[in-house]
Amino acid sequence: MREDNVRKIWSDAELDAALSDLHDDVDEDDGLAFARASLMAAAGTSEAPPAAPRRGTWRWIAVAAAVVTLVGGLGIVVSLRPPAPEPVRPAATLADLDRPLEPGEFHYAQKLQWLPESLEGHPADIQQKVELWIPADPTGIWHRRTKWTGAVTGLSSDEQKKVQVSQTPFDEYGRGGWFPGPPNMGGTMKPTWNTPFQNWLTPDAAFIASLTPDRAKLAKRLNFDTISFHDSGKVHTATEALGMVRSVLETGLVRKDVRFGLRDAFAEIAGAFVVPGHTSDGRPATVLGAKDSGQHVFLDPATAQLLAWDARTVFAPTPTRSSEVVMSNSRNPPVSSSVSGPPSTTTTRPESPVPPPSALDPETLYSFAITRTSG
Repeated sequence: MREDNVRKIWSDAELDAALSDLHDDVDEDDGLAFARASLMAAAGTSEAPPAAPRRGTWRWIAVAAAVVTLVGGLGIVVSLRPPAPEPVRPAATLADLDRPLEPGEFHYAQKLQWLPESLEGHPADIQQKVELWIPADPTGIWHRRTKWTGAVTGLSSDEQKKVQVSQTPFDEYGRGGWFPGPPNMGGTMKPTWNTPFQNWLTPDAAFIASLTPDRAKLAKRLNFDTISFHDSGKVHTATEALGMVRSVLETGLVRKDVRFGLRDAFAEIAGAFVVPGHTSDGRPATVLGAKDSGQHVFLDPATAQLLAWDARTVFAPTPTRSSEVVMSNSRNPPVSSSVSGPPSTTTTRPESPVPPPSALDPETLYSFAITRTSG
């Protein structure tokens, strides 16, 4: 967490007292709006309280989604609207994130990715942020927020002046991690499939709970589990297996022993490799790679938490979303008036470590934390 992103440090007692005082003057629902505005003012971000009360069922969203992030038990007020979209490092040490959650706390995961789009008739990449909150009881309601950050690359300065990127967030809620949209097909079976359908690419609480740390069992699942209606019973490619691993790790909900199990199991996949390396910003990483596509996933060596994903493949701009992108497989706010819809998106080991990717390569970055409600 950079110093310019931290405005003021609050103790738990100070935060509770501030919220309590605010609630004395307004009703319960409207109090959240005033608490948010007051905390943002204390954090040095100008934001006036709303003139009229706004009702809502999800009391915890305003605070869990925007106000308090735990770092070793210390509450930090962070800005809802950073001065410029930029990659954010984890708000807490990754080792702290495996502790059991207390009531009112949430697993938090953030993904920053660049998606191809055609803007004003020109190919460009637009940065998207996807945030996920999972309650202490993962069978409860999950909250996912998707938005454009406003950052655009690939356009000239004149072309960028013509583009208006909407930064309005799109929020979704799903019990146990299953969000509105296509029906949950987990467990269904077809004659050509090796196994009943498994939700590797749309992981929910039930599916993540089904994963064990057994390396051999995980390797078998990465090879043969049905993950698509187009599966024909063939062994998965290394890229498909890498996508399966990445999708479940994106949630931030997978236990530490299972994360290491997935890392080791991936090394057993034909065309896959696991070697030491570094992320583009120089952090040590365990690199999971797929030879058939050149894709790489970077894990923290000590915790096997997801750090980054480097596609290294060239995607043509298209308004169709890729079904392989899991945390962002939701409707997105419009980018500009010129855009009609959301953008798509035998084990061998190299003898030497993988070098850091070039700064020009498209890279998806991940951050994880623990958040809590106001009480």
